[in-house]
Amino acid sequence: MPKSILARILDDAAVHRASNEKFLAVFDLDSTLFDLTLRISKIVDDFRFDDANKARFPTECEQLKDFVLNPDEWGMDLGLARIGLNGQEHRPFLEALHIFWADCFFSGSHLHHDEPLPGSVEFVQALLKTGAHIMYLTGRDIPRMLEGTVRILRERGFPVDGDNVEVILKPVASMDDARFKADVLKTSVKLYKTIWLFENEPANLNLVAKELPSIGLVFIESCHSGREQLDGVLDRIKHFEVDASEFEHYSK
Repeated sequence: MPKSILARILDDAAVHRASNEKFLAVFDLDSTLFDLTLRISKIVDDFRFDDANKARFPTECEQLKDFVLNPDEWGMDLGLARIGLNGQEHRPFLEALHIFWADCFFSGSHLHHDEPLPGSVEFVQALLKTGAHIMYLTGRDIPRMLEGTVRILRERGFPVDGDNVEVILKPVASMDDARFKADVLKTSVKLYKTIWLFENEPANLNLVAKELPSIGLVFIESCHSGREQLDGVLDRIKHFEVDASEFEHYSK
């Protein structure tokens, strides 16, 4: 039976260590290592129970009790549409909800609701034990989210400390995610023999594939913005959970 892409990457990292060559694994965070379903659902609940919002939007806040977000859905729009909160008559409500969502989502206040995708903690830990370097490369920004990001990575069991681990966020929120990530990786390709990028957003993968074709790419089929579709055929995984026997050697 052919080995999974995850097992093959672990094998490759071990070969690099034996040859004294540098190997880098790069991970996006949102919808790549973490499932955001609970974070977004909790933000919606907090909006619903806020006294000022209940006074201003009593009917809509009552409807929000039936809001359900599926793990494969990006953002709130589909969940809101299912409960009838997507019409022009709801525009003031939707604008207020999205402002509230953005204030909470792009901060550290709700990160503790994120849950690791199955197998993600174990896979990153196993990679580090092979001698690979780990980079968390995210579109989150430093001023609002650095402290919370480092805290939740550590609390969930992801390796954070040590010379072989980096956590890289955008210096400012306005930077384009794809451009920021590609520019960071342009520096990294000069330092590492092999790089693999794990990412859920096609726009980011497309730019890296175009400008840095030597980087290996793994598409995380969780959810994404829909701004772009993948340009090429890539290795795809829905999560990091595989037969433990495939990498149990590396987790000891």
